[in-house]
Amino acid sequence: MNVWWKRIPYIIATAAFLTYGWVVYHRHAFRLDGVDAVLFGLVSLWYLPKFGIVPFLVIRDLIKGTVLFFHWKGQKRSMRRTEVGDYVGDSVGDSAGDSVQVAGRRAFLAKSAWGLAAVPYAMVGNGMYRTLYDYQVYEEDVVLLNLPRAMDGMRIVQISDIHAGSYVDHIAFQEARRVIDSLKADAIVITGDFVNAAPGELSIIARELAELKAPEGVYASLGNHDHYNSAADHQRLVKSIRELGIDLLVNEHRRIGSGSTSLILAGTDNTGFRQEFGDISATLNGVQPDEAVILMAHDPTYWDKHIVGQQNVQLMLSGHTHGGQFGIQAFGFEWSPAQYVYEQWAGMYRKGDQLLYVNRGLGTVGPPIRIGIPPEITVFTLRAQRVGHNLT
Repeated sequence: MNVWWKRIPYIIATAAFLTYGWVVYHRHAFRLDGVDAVLFGLVSLWYLPKFGIVPFLVIRDLIKGTVLFFHWKGQKRSMRRTEVGDYVGDSVGDSAGDSVQVAGRRAFLAKSAWGLAAVPYAMVGNGMYRTLYDYQVYEEDVVLLNLPRAMDGMRIVQISDIHAGSYVDHIAFQEARRVIDSLKADAIVITGDFVNAAPGELSIIARELAELKAPEGVYASLGNHDHYNSAADHQRLVKSIRELGIDLLVNEHRRIGSGSTSLILAGTDNTGFRQEFGDISATLNGVQPDEAVILMAHDPTYWDKHIVGQQNVQLMLSGHTHGGQFGIQAFGFEWSPAQYVYEQWAGMYRKGDQLLYVNRGLGTVGPPIRIGIPPEITVFTLRAQRVGHNLT
């Protein structure tokens, strides 16, 4: 009898899996909203936990196959005829007790397996519906070389990688804005990736962005995703950002404060994988060697390639990595697959007298989840260097 129809569920599952992979890979090119966003979330909840289970299933099957192979080889070598009487005599007395023990053991293992199988689903579900918008504030005291004493205690808030298209509506970002407001920053900086690709995404959170205010201003630089569009769309995006009252620095700098009581805040365009838009010479043109400089540069790889030991930049602020969106943070220990891709992937780094901070981002790309790596809002308290005081 032809049972081809039994293959239909497998065909549908395979097609759905391949489609899901394609959507995740190309998510930067379009926005999912409404029913599409809900379906994408449900399919993510269905498929993503399986990636954590598959390696264990493969290992289990390899071990099981190896054991069966050697068991079969052993039986083949030691095959002999067993007296029927001995067999019956040895087995009948214990068969009832053995069967009860085996049944109990199997039931326990089955329940344990179901419990363990539920763990990845719980992690992904929590990452989609709780951690995704569980904004965490990271506080950093930074001793900045050449910072005027009068600016000691200045507070700068950094956010990064908003990816406006990853928000269903403005409500989730509204909470981030409220947290930022509560920090009473002197200045706010946004280090790139306002959108996934389309400039129209910015409208989702435009009202909240426009409400970001600080005494010394709100500044920004561009990220790689801000260039994933046509030249015309890119200019539309740049114009839209500036119309929100954000001072977008594209290979240029601003002086915060005045005269001898000031610091330089600079911003380069993105330079990274397949993008070379940054121009550090133009960015720092006119900056004096004895001035304190903070640079916004989206991609942290820019630090080693163009800044360390080459430019008068005391602190560079980056994003881009999202902290991997998946990882572990516990008891001072932090791990993420991102660290195998980027030398500097999250937090503060130092080489000599130069510092780099990599923000873990607010939004997402690819799967709409964050597991163990919550969205970040960073507040820096600047400190003037004192005699005998090392940089941190």
